[in-house]
Amino acid sequence: MYGKQIILLFLWLIPLVGFSQLKRYPIQQNIGSNSQPSFKTKTLEPMSLPFWDDFSSPSVISDTLWENKITVWINNSMAINPPTIGVATFDGLNENGIAYRPNPDQTLDVGFTDSLESRKIKMTEVSLFQRNTVFLSFFYQWGGNGEIPDANDYLRVEFLNNTGIWEPMLTLQSDEGQLPDQFYSASIRINQERFFHDDFQFRFRSFGRQSGRFDTWHVDYVYLNKGRSENDLTIGFPDRAPHKLLGPLFNSYYAVPKKHFFTDPEENTGLPEFGVTNLSSIPQPSNYNLDATVFSFLNEVETEQFFQAATFFPVLPSMQAFEKRIIPVGVKPDLSPFAANDSLHITVRTTYVTGDSVNTGFEPINFYANDTIQQSYKLSNYYAYDDGVAEYAVGLTQPGNLVAYRFVMQTPIADTVIGLHVYYPITTGVSASNATFYVWNNLQGKPGQILLEELVPVQPRTNNEFVQRNFTQSAIVKDTFYIGWRQPTSRVAVGLDASQNTGDQIFVNITGSWVPNTDVTGSLMVRPRFGKGNPITSTEGRMKGHVSIYPNPNRGEFFIEGDVERLEILNSGGQPITFETESLNNRKRIRISYPNPGLYLVRYFSNTIPQTQKLIIHD
Repeated sequence: MYGKQIILLFLWLIPLVGFSQLKRYPIQQNIGSNSQPSFKTKTLEPMSLPFWDDFSSPSVISDTLWENKITVWINNSMAINPPTIGVATFDGLNENGIAYRPNPDQTLDVGFTDSLESRKIKMTEVSLFQRNTVFLSFFYQWGGNGEIPDANDYLRVEFLNNTGIWEPMLTLQSDEGQLPDQFYSASIRINQERFFHDDFQFRFRSFGRQSGRFDTWHVDYVYLNKGRSENDLTIGFPDRAPHKLLGPLFNSYYAVPKKHFFTDPEENTGLPEFGVTNLSSIPQPSNYNLDATVFSFLNEVETEQFFQAATFFPVLPSMQAFEKRIIPVGVKPDLSPFAANDSLHITVRTTYVTGDSVNTGFEPINFYANDTIQQSYKLSNYYAYDDGVAEYAVGLTQPGNLVAYRFVMQTPIADTVIGLHVYYPITTGVSASNATFYVWNNLQGKPGQILLEELVPVQPRTNNEFVQRNFTQSAIVKDTFYIGWRQPTSRVAVGLDASQNTGDQIFVNITGSWVPNTDVTGSLMVRPRFGKGNPITSTEGRMKGHVSIYPNPNRGEFFIEGDVERLEILNSGGQPITFETESLNNRKRIRISYPNPGLYLVRYFSNTIPQTQKLIIHD
């Protein structure tokens, strides 16, 4: 008997431990990023060597170097610790930001996907005695913040010969000896006579699944020149540059309600970090400048003001050979002069000062081009953990499950949540048209009492466009609160900023208890808004949704959370059915005696008000 009970308990637990409750989904459209969209350039005249691009200034350099980069994504967020800021990402989406084969019947089809094709290069300018010193080098990473390629997927480098034929020269595959969070170098000698013509080109092509963003490669720091050797990558480049954008300015947040921030500006301003790289084998001293531009708004009138926060701030100790380092900025920007304004848009810039372009021997390459980075922040009426760019989407895997996102307020004063900003990316599959969102208070580090429950439209968008929703009711919160949603029958997927990890602020509820997220890394693109509203101050004043039924659909066992009396369940014919009730603190566990698939009605009284909710039982 006991053995049978143990087996049944084990079988009941299998779905909980064997399957994730939060899942990352590829975005079908990603036009819009940290860079401008990539379009095919006009036909360019053949260029002379050298060829160098680190994708840090796509609109300045890349558009004059690449004959075709229409299907790759030039961005600052998909790769992990690239050589310098900006990479070309091969993500399996075409020039319109959708799959090459979006048909559901072709989800497993494989083939060539993205392509990055260089401008024509006048290789006849290379003298005969130098033709053994021509090398193409680059750095690459598979996976990163994207999906890991399958074993049979690859990234291929091809050269255009003097008969107009593209020849494969190097094929890279994900390798057990390499890691998806590291960059690796590759170098190809070009000394074959058939490649020394004035229409020479090289290109990168990815091969993998054609049904979406499932196989990801990143390419950076592409360099083609004469006068090179087989071991020059061990010497490196006389280039020191940022490789990681500035992080959050307001401790963990990129945006904070202005009136919350100014309750304690010093405490609420952090020291954002950025990453720098020394690409040389020679240790080098370096400095950085820090400045900010503040756009302030008062009564809809905009004012711009520039601040020089720090000049020649030293990087200590000196950067060692091939070192990567994370540096917190050395001074906080003073925003106190703007306390009376309605909102602030702040752009913080750092310029890495190294003197890289002086007598490097790499002229006319300008290594200054990748030395400046900037990040935007806002003091408005909402909190944001994310930086505004979605790499993926995230959603719950089962109907009826709940997800909650924790926010710690940057003020000791209570305030009113009146709505939200949320980004719903376009994904494959059926998307729900509405989702029930909640606001909870804090109970011992987890979501506690429901303060607000409201149906919110799901409106998928492209270009990281947030949907603003004003709640019909509002909720007063203090110190710590949570905002999240319940999964309806169809999927609800919100944007996931994979480059900023606040996964420890996410909680899921699948059985009536809240547990910390262990499934996804990143930040949900859900932003709670504050203002003047109509707070719910009593149980009597709550909307009908104050009583929660979950999971829904289910297999005949579910929970009811809230104050209910005279509970009954009716089948589709309107007949009462039998069920068992077990009280668990402020909720009840309901077990239907003889559950059959179909639609049911749950009727009850809450504070003397009769209410009815639909319930679905499935196989």
